[in-house]
Amino acid sequence: MSYNGLERYVYERNFGCRITDRLTYKGWKLLVLENELLRIEVLPEKGSDIWSFLYKPFDVDFMWRTPQGLCDRSLYPPTVSMSEGNFMDFYEGGWQEIAPSGGDGCVYNKAEYGLHGEVWNLPWDFVLESDSPEEVSAKLTCRLVKVPLVIEKRLTLRSGEPILHIDEKITNRSEEPIEFMWGHHPAFGAPFLSPDCVVDIPAKRVAVHSFPDDENRRFERGQVFDWPMMTTRFGELIDGSRIPPPESKGSDELCFLDLEEGWYSITDTRRKIGFALEWDLEMFSYVWFWQVFGGGSGYPWYGRTYNCAIEPWSGYPLFGLVETIKHGSQKRLEPNSSASTWLKAIAHSGASRVKRVMSGFITPG
Repeated sequence: MSYNGLERYVYERNFGCRITDRLTYKGWKLLVLENELLRIEVLPEKGSDIWSFLYKPFDVDFMWRTPQGLCDRSLYPPTVSMSEGNFMDFYEGGWQEIAPSGGDGCVYNKAEYGLHGEVWNLPWDFVLESDSPEEVSAKLTCRLVKVPLVIEKRLTLRSGEPILHIDEKITNRSEEPIEFMWGHHPAFGAPFLSPDCVVDIPAKRVAVHSFPDDENRRFERGQVFDWPMMTTRFGELIDGSRIPPPESKGSDELCFLDLEEGWYSITDTRRKIGFALEWDLEMFSYVWFWQVFGGGSGYPWYGRTYNCAIEPWSGYPLFGLVETIKHGSQKRLEPNSSASTWLKAIAHSGASRVKRVMSGFITPG
C-alpha cells in the first residue's frame, strides 16, 4: 500500500536498530537506517544523498528541503542542460557527497565537470551488511564516470547512539596518478534553522568568497577575519557564529581556515538541540560555509529560502578542481592506490554551545 507516494513497509523487528531497502518515494529507492534515536533516509540511486536526518526525541529533521523538493524520477535527467550542469535543477536539499571537483565547473585533464562534479548525479550500488538489534550497516559503492575513481562508503547505526558512523575509501583504479577534490555538503533549514542557532567550530580564520555581483552579499570577496568576529561591507561588526534572521536577506560564501580539529556543531540555543559533525581533518582540511539567509535572488531561489550548508572539504578555494590545484590543496592518489577516511554525524541535546566534539562525544561550552 502507499501513502502520499511512499510505499509503507512494516519492519520485521520493532525495537533496537532497523534497516530496510524496501521503500520508494517518487520512484526513488530509499535506504532507511533507524535506531531508538535516529532515522536516516538515503537516496542510493541519487548520489547516495542523505535525504533525512531525523532526531526522534525532538521530532527534528536537521536537513533542509529546497522549494522544488525531490523531483519525480520520471523527470530525471532533464532534456536541457546548462553549461554548469544540472545540480541546481535537481537539488532537493539534504546532504550530498561531492567529487572529483567541487564548486564551479571546470575542465581538467580533458574531462569537463559542471557544478560540484559528478558523484552527486550517479547511482550507488549498495548491500545491507548487518541487521541486528545492536547494529545495522550498509555499504554503498560509486564508480565515477569521467575519472577512474571508486568510492566505497559504509553507513552504521548502533543501538542507543545518536551517531551516524560514516567510513569511506577512495581508490584509483588506473595506471596514472589522479588529482581530485572530495567534500560533504550537509545543508540545514527551518524549522531547525533559526536566529536562535549558533555555529561552533575550532577555526582560527574565515575567508570570504562571496560573489561580487551578488547585491545581497554581506561581505566582500577577499576579506579574511579572525573567527568569529567579522565586519560586513557596510562597516558593521558582527559575531559570525550567530545565524541571522531571514530578514537579513544575506547571501554569502565563506570558508573556514586553520582548523585545529575536525568538528563543528550548529545548535539551537533556545531548545538546546543540535547537529554536530566530526571528521578526519587530514582528509577534509577546510570547511565551506554557504549561506542563503533569505537573500538568494533569481534562479533558483527567488528570495524563497533560508538555509546554510557547513561542508568539510579536502580542497580550497571554492571554484573547482583547477583552482584548487593552483592553490596546491588538491588530493592525489597514485596508480592503483587507496585512501580511507571517516566522519561521525551526531545529534545532541542539553547544550546551548559546544566546546569540543571528540570520538562522538559533545563537550558543552
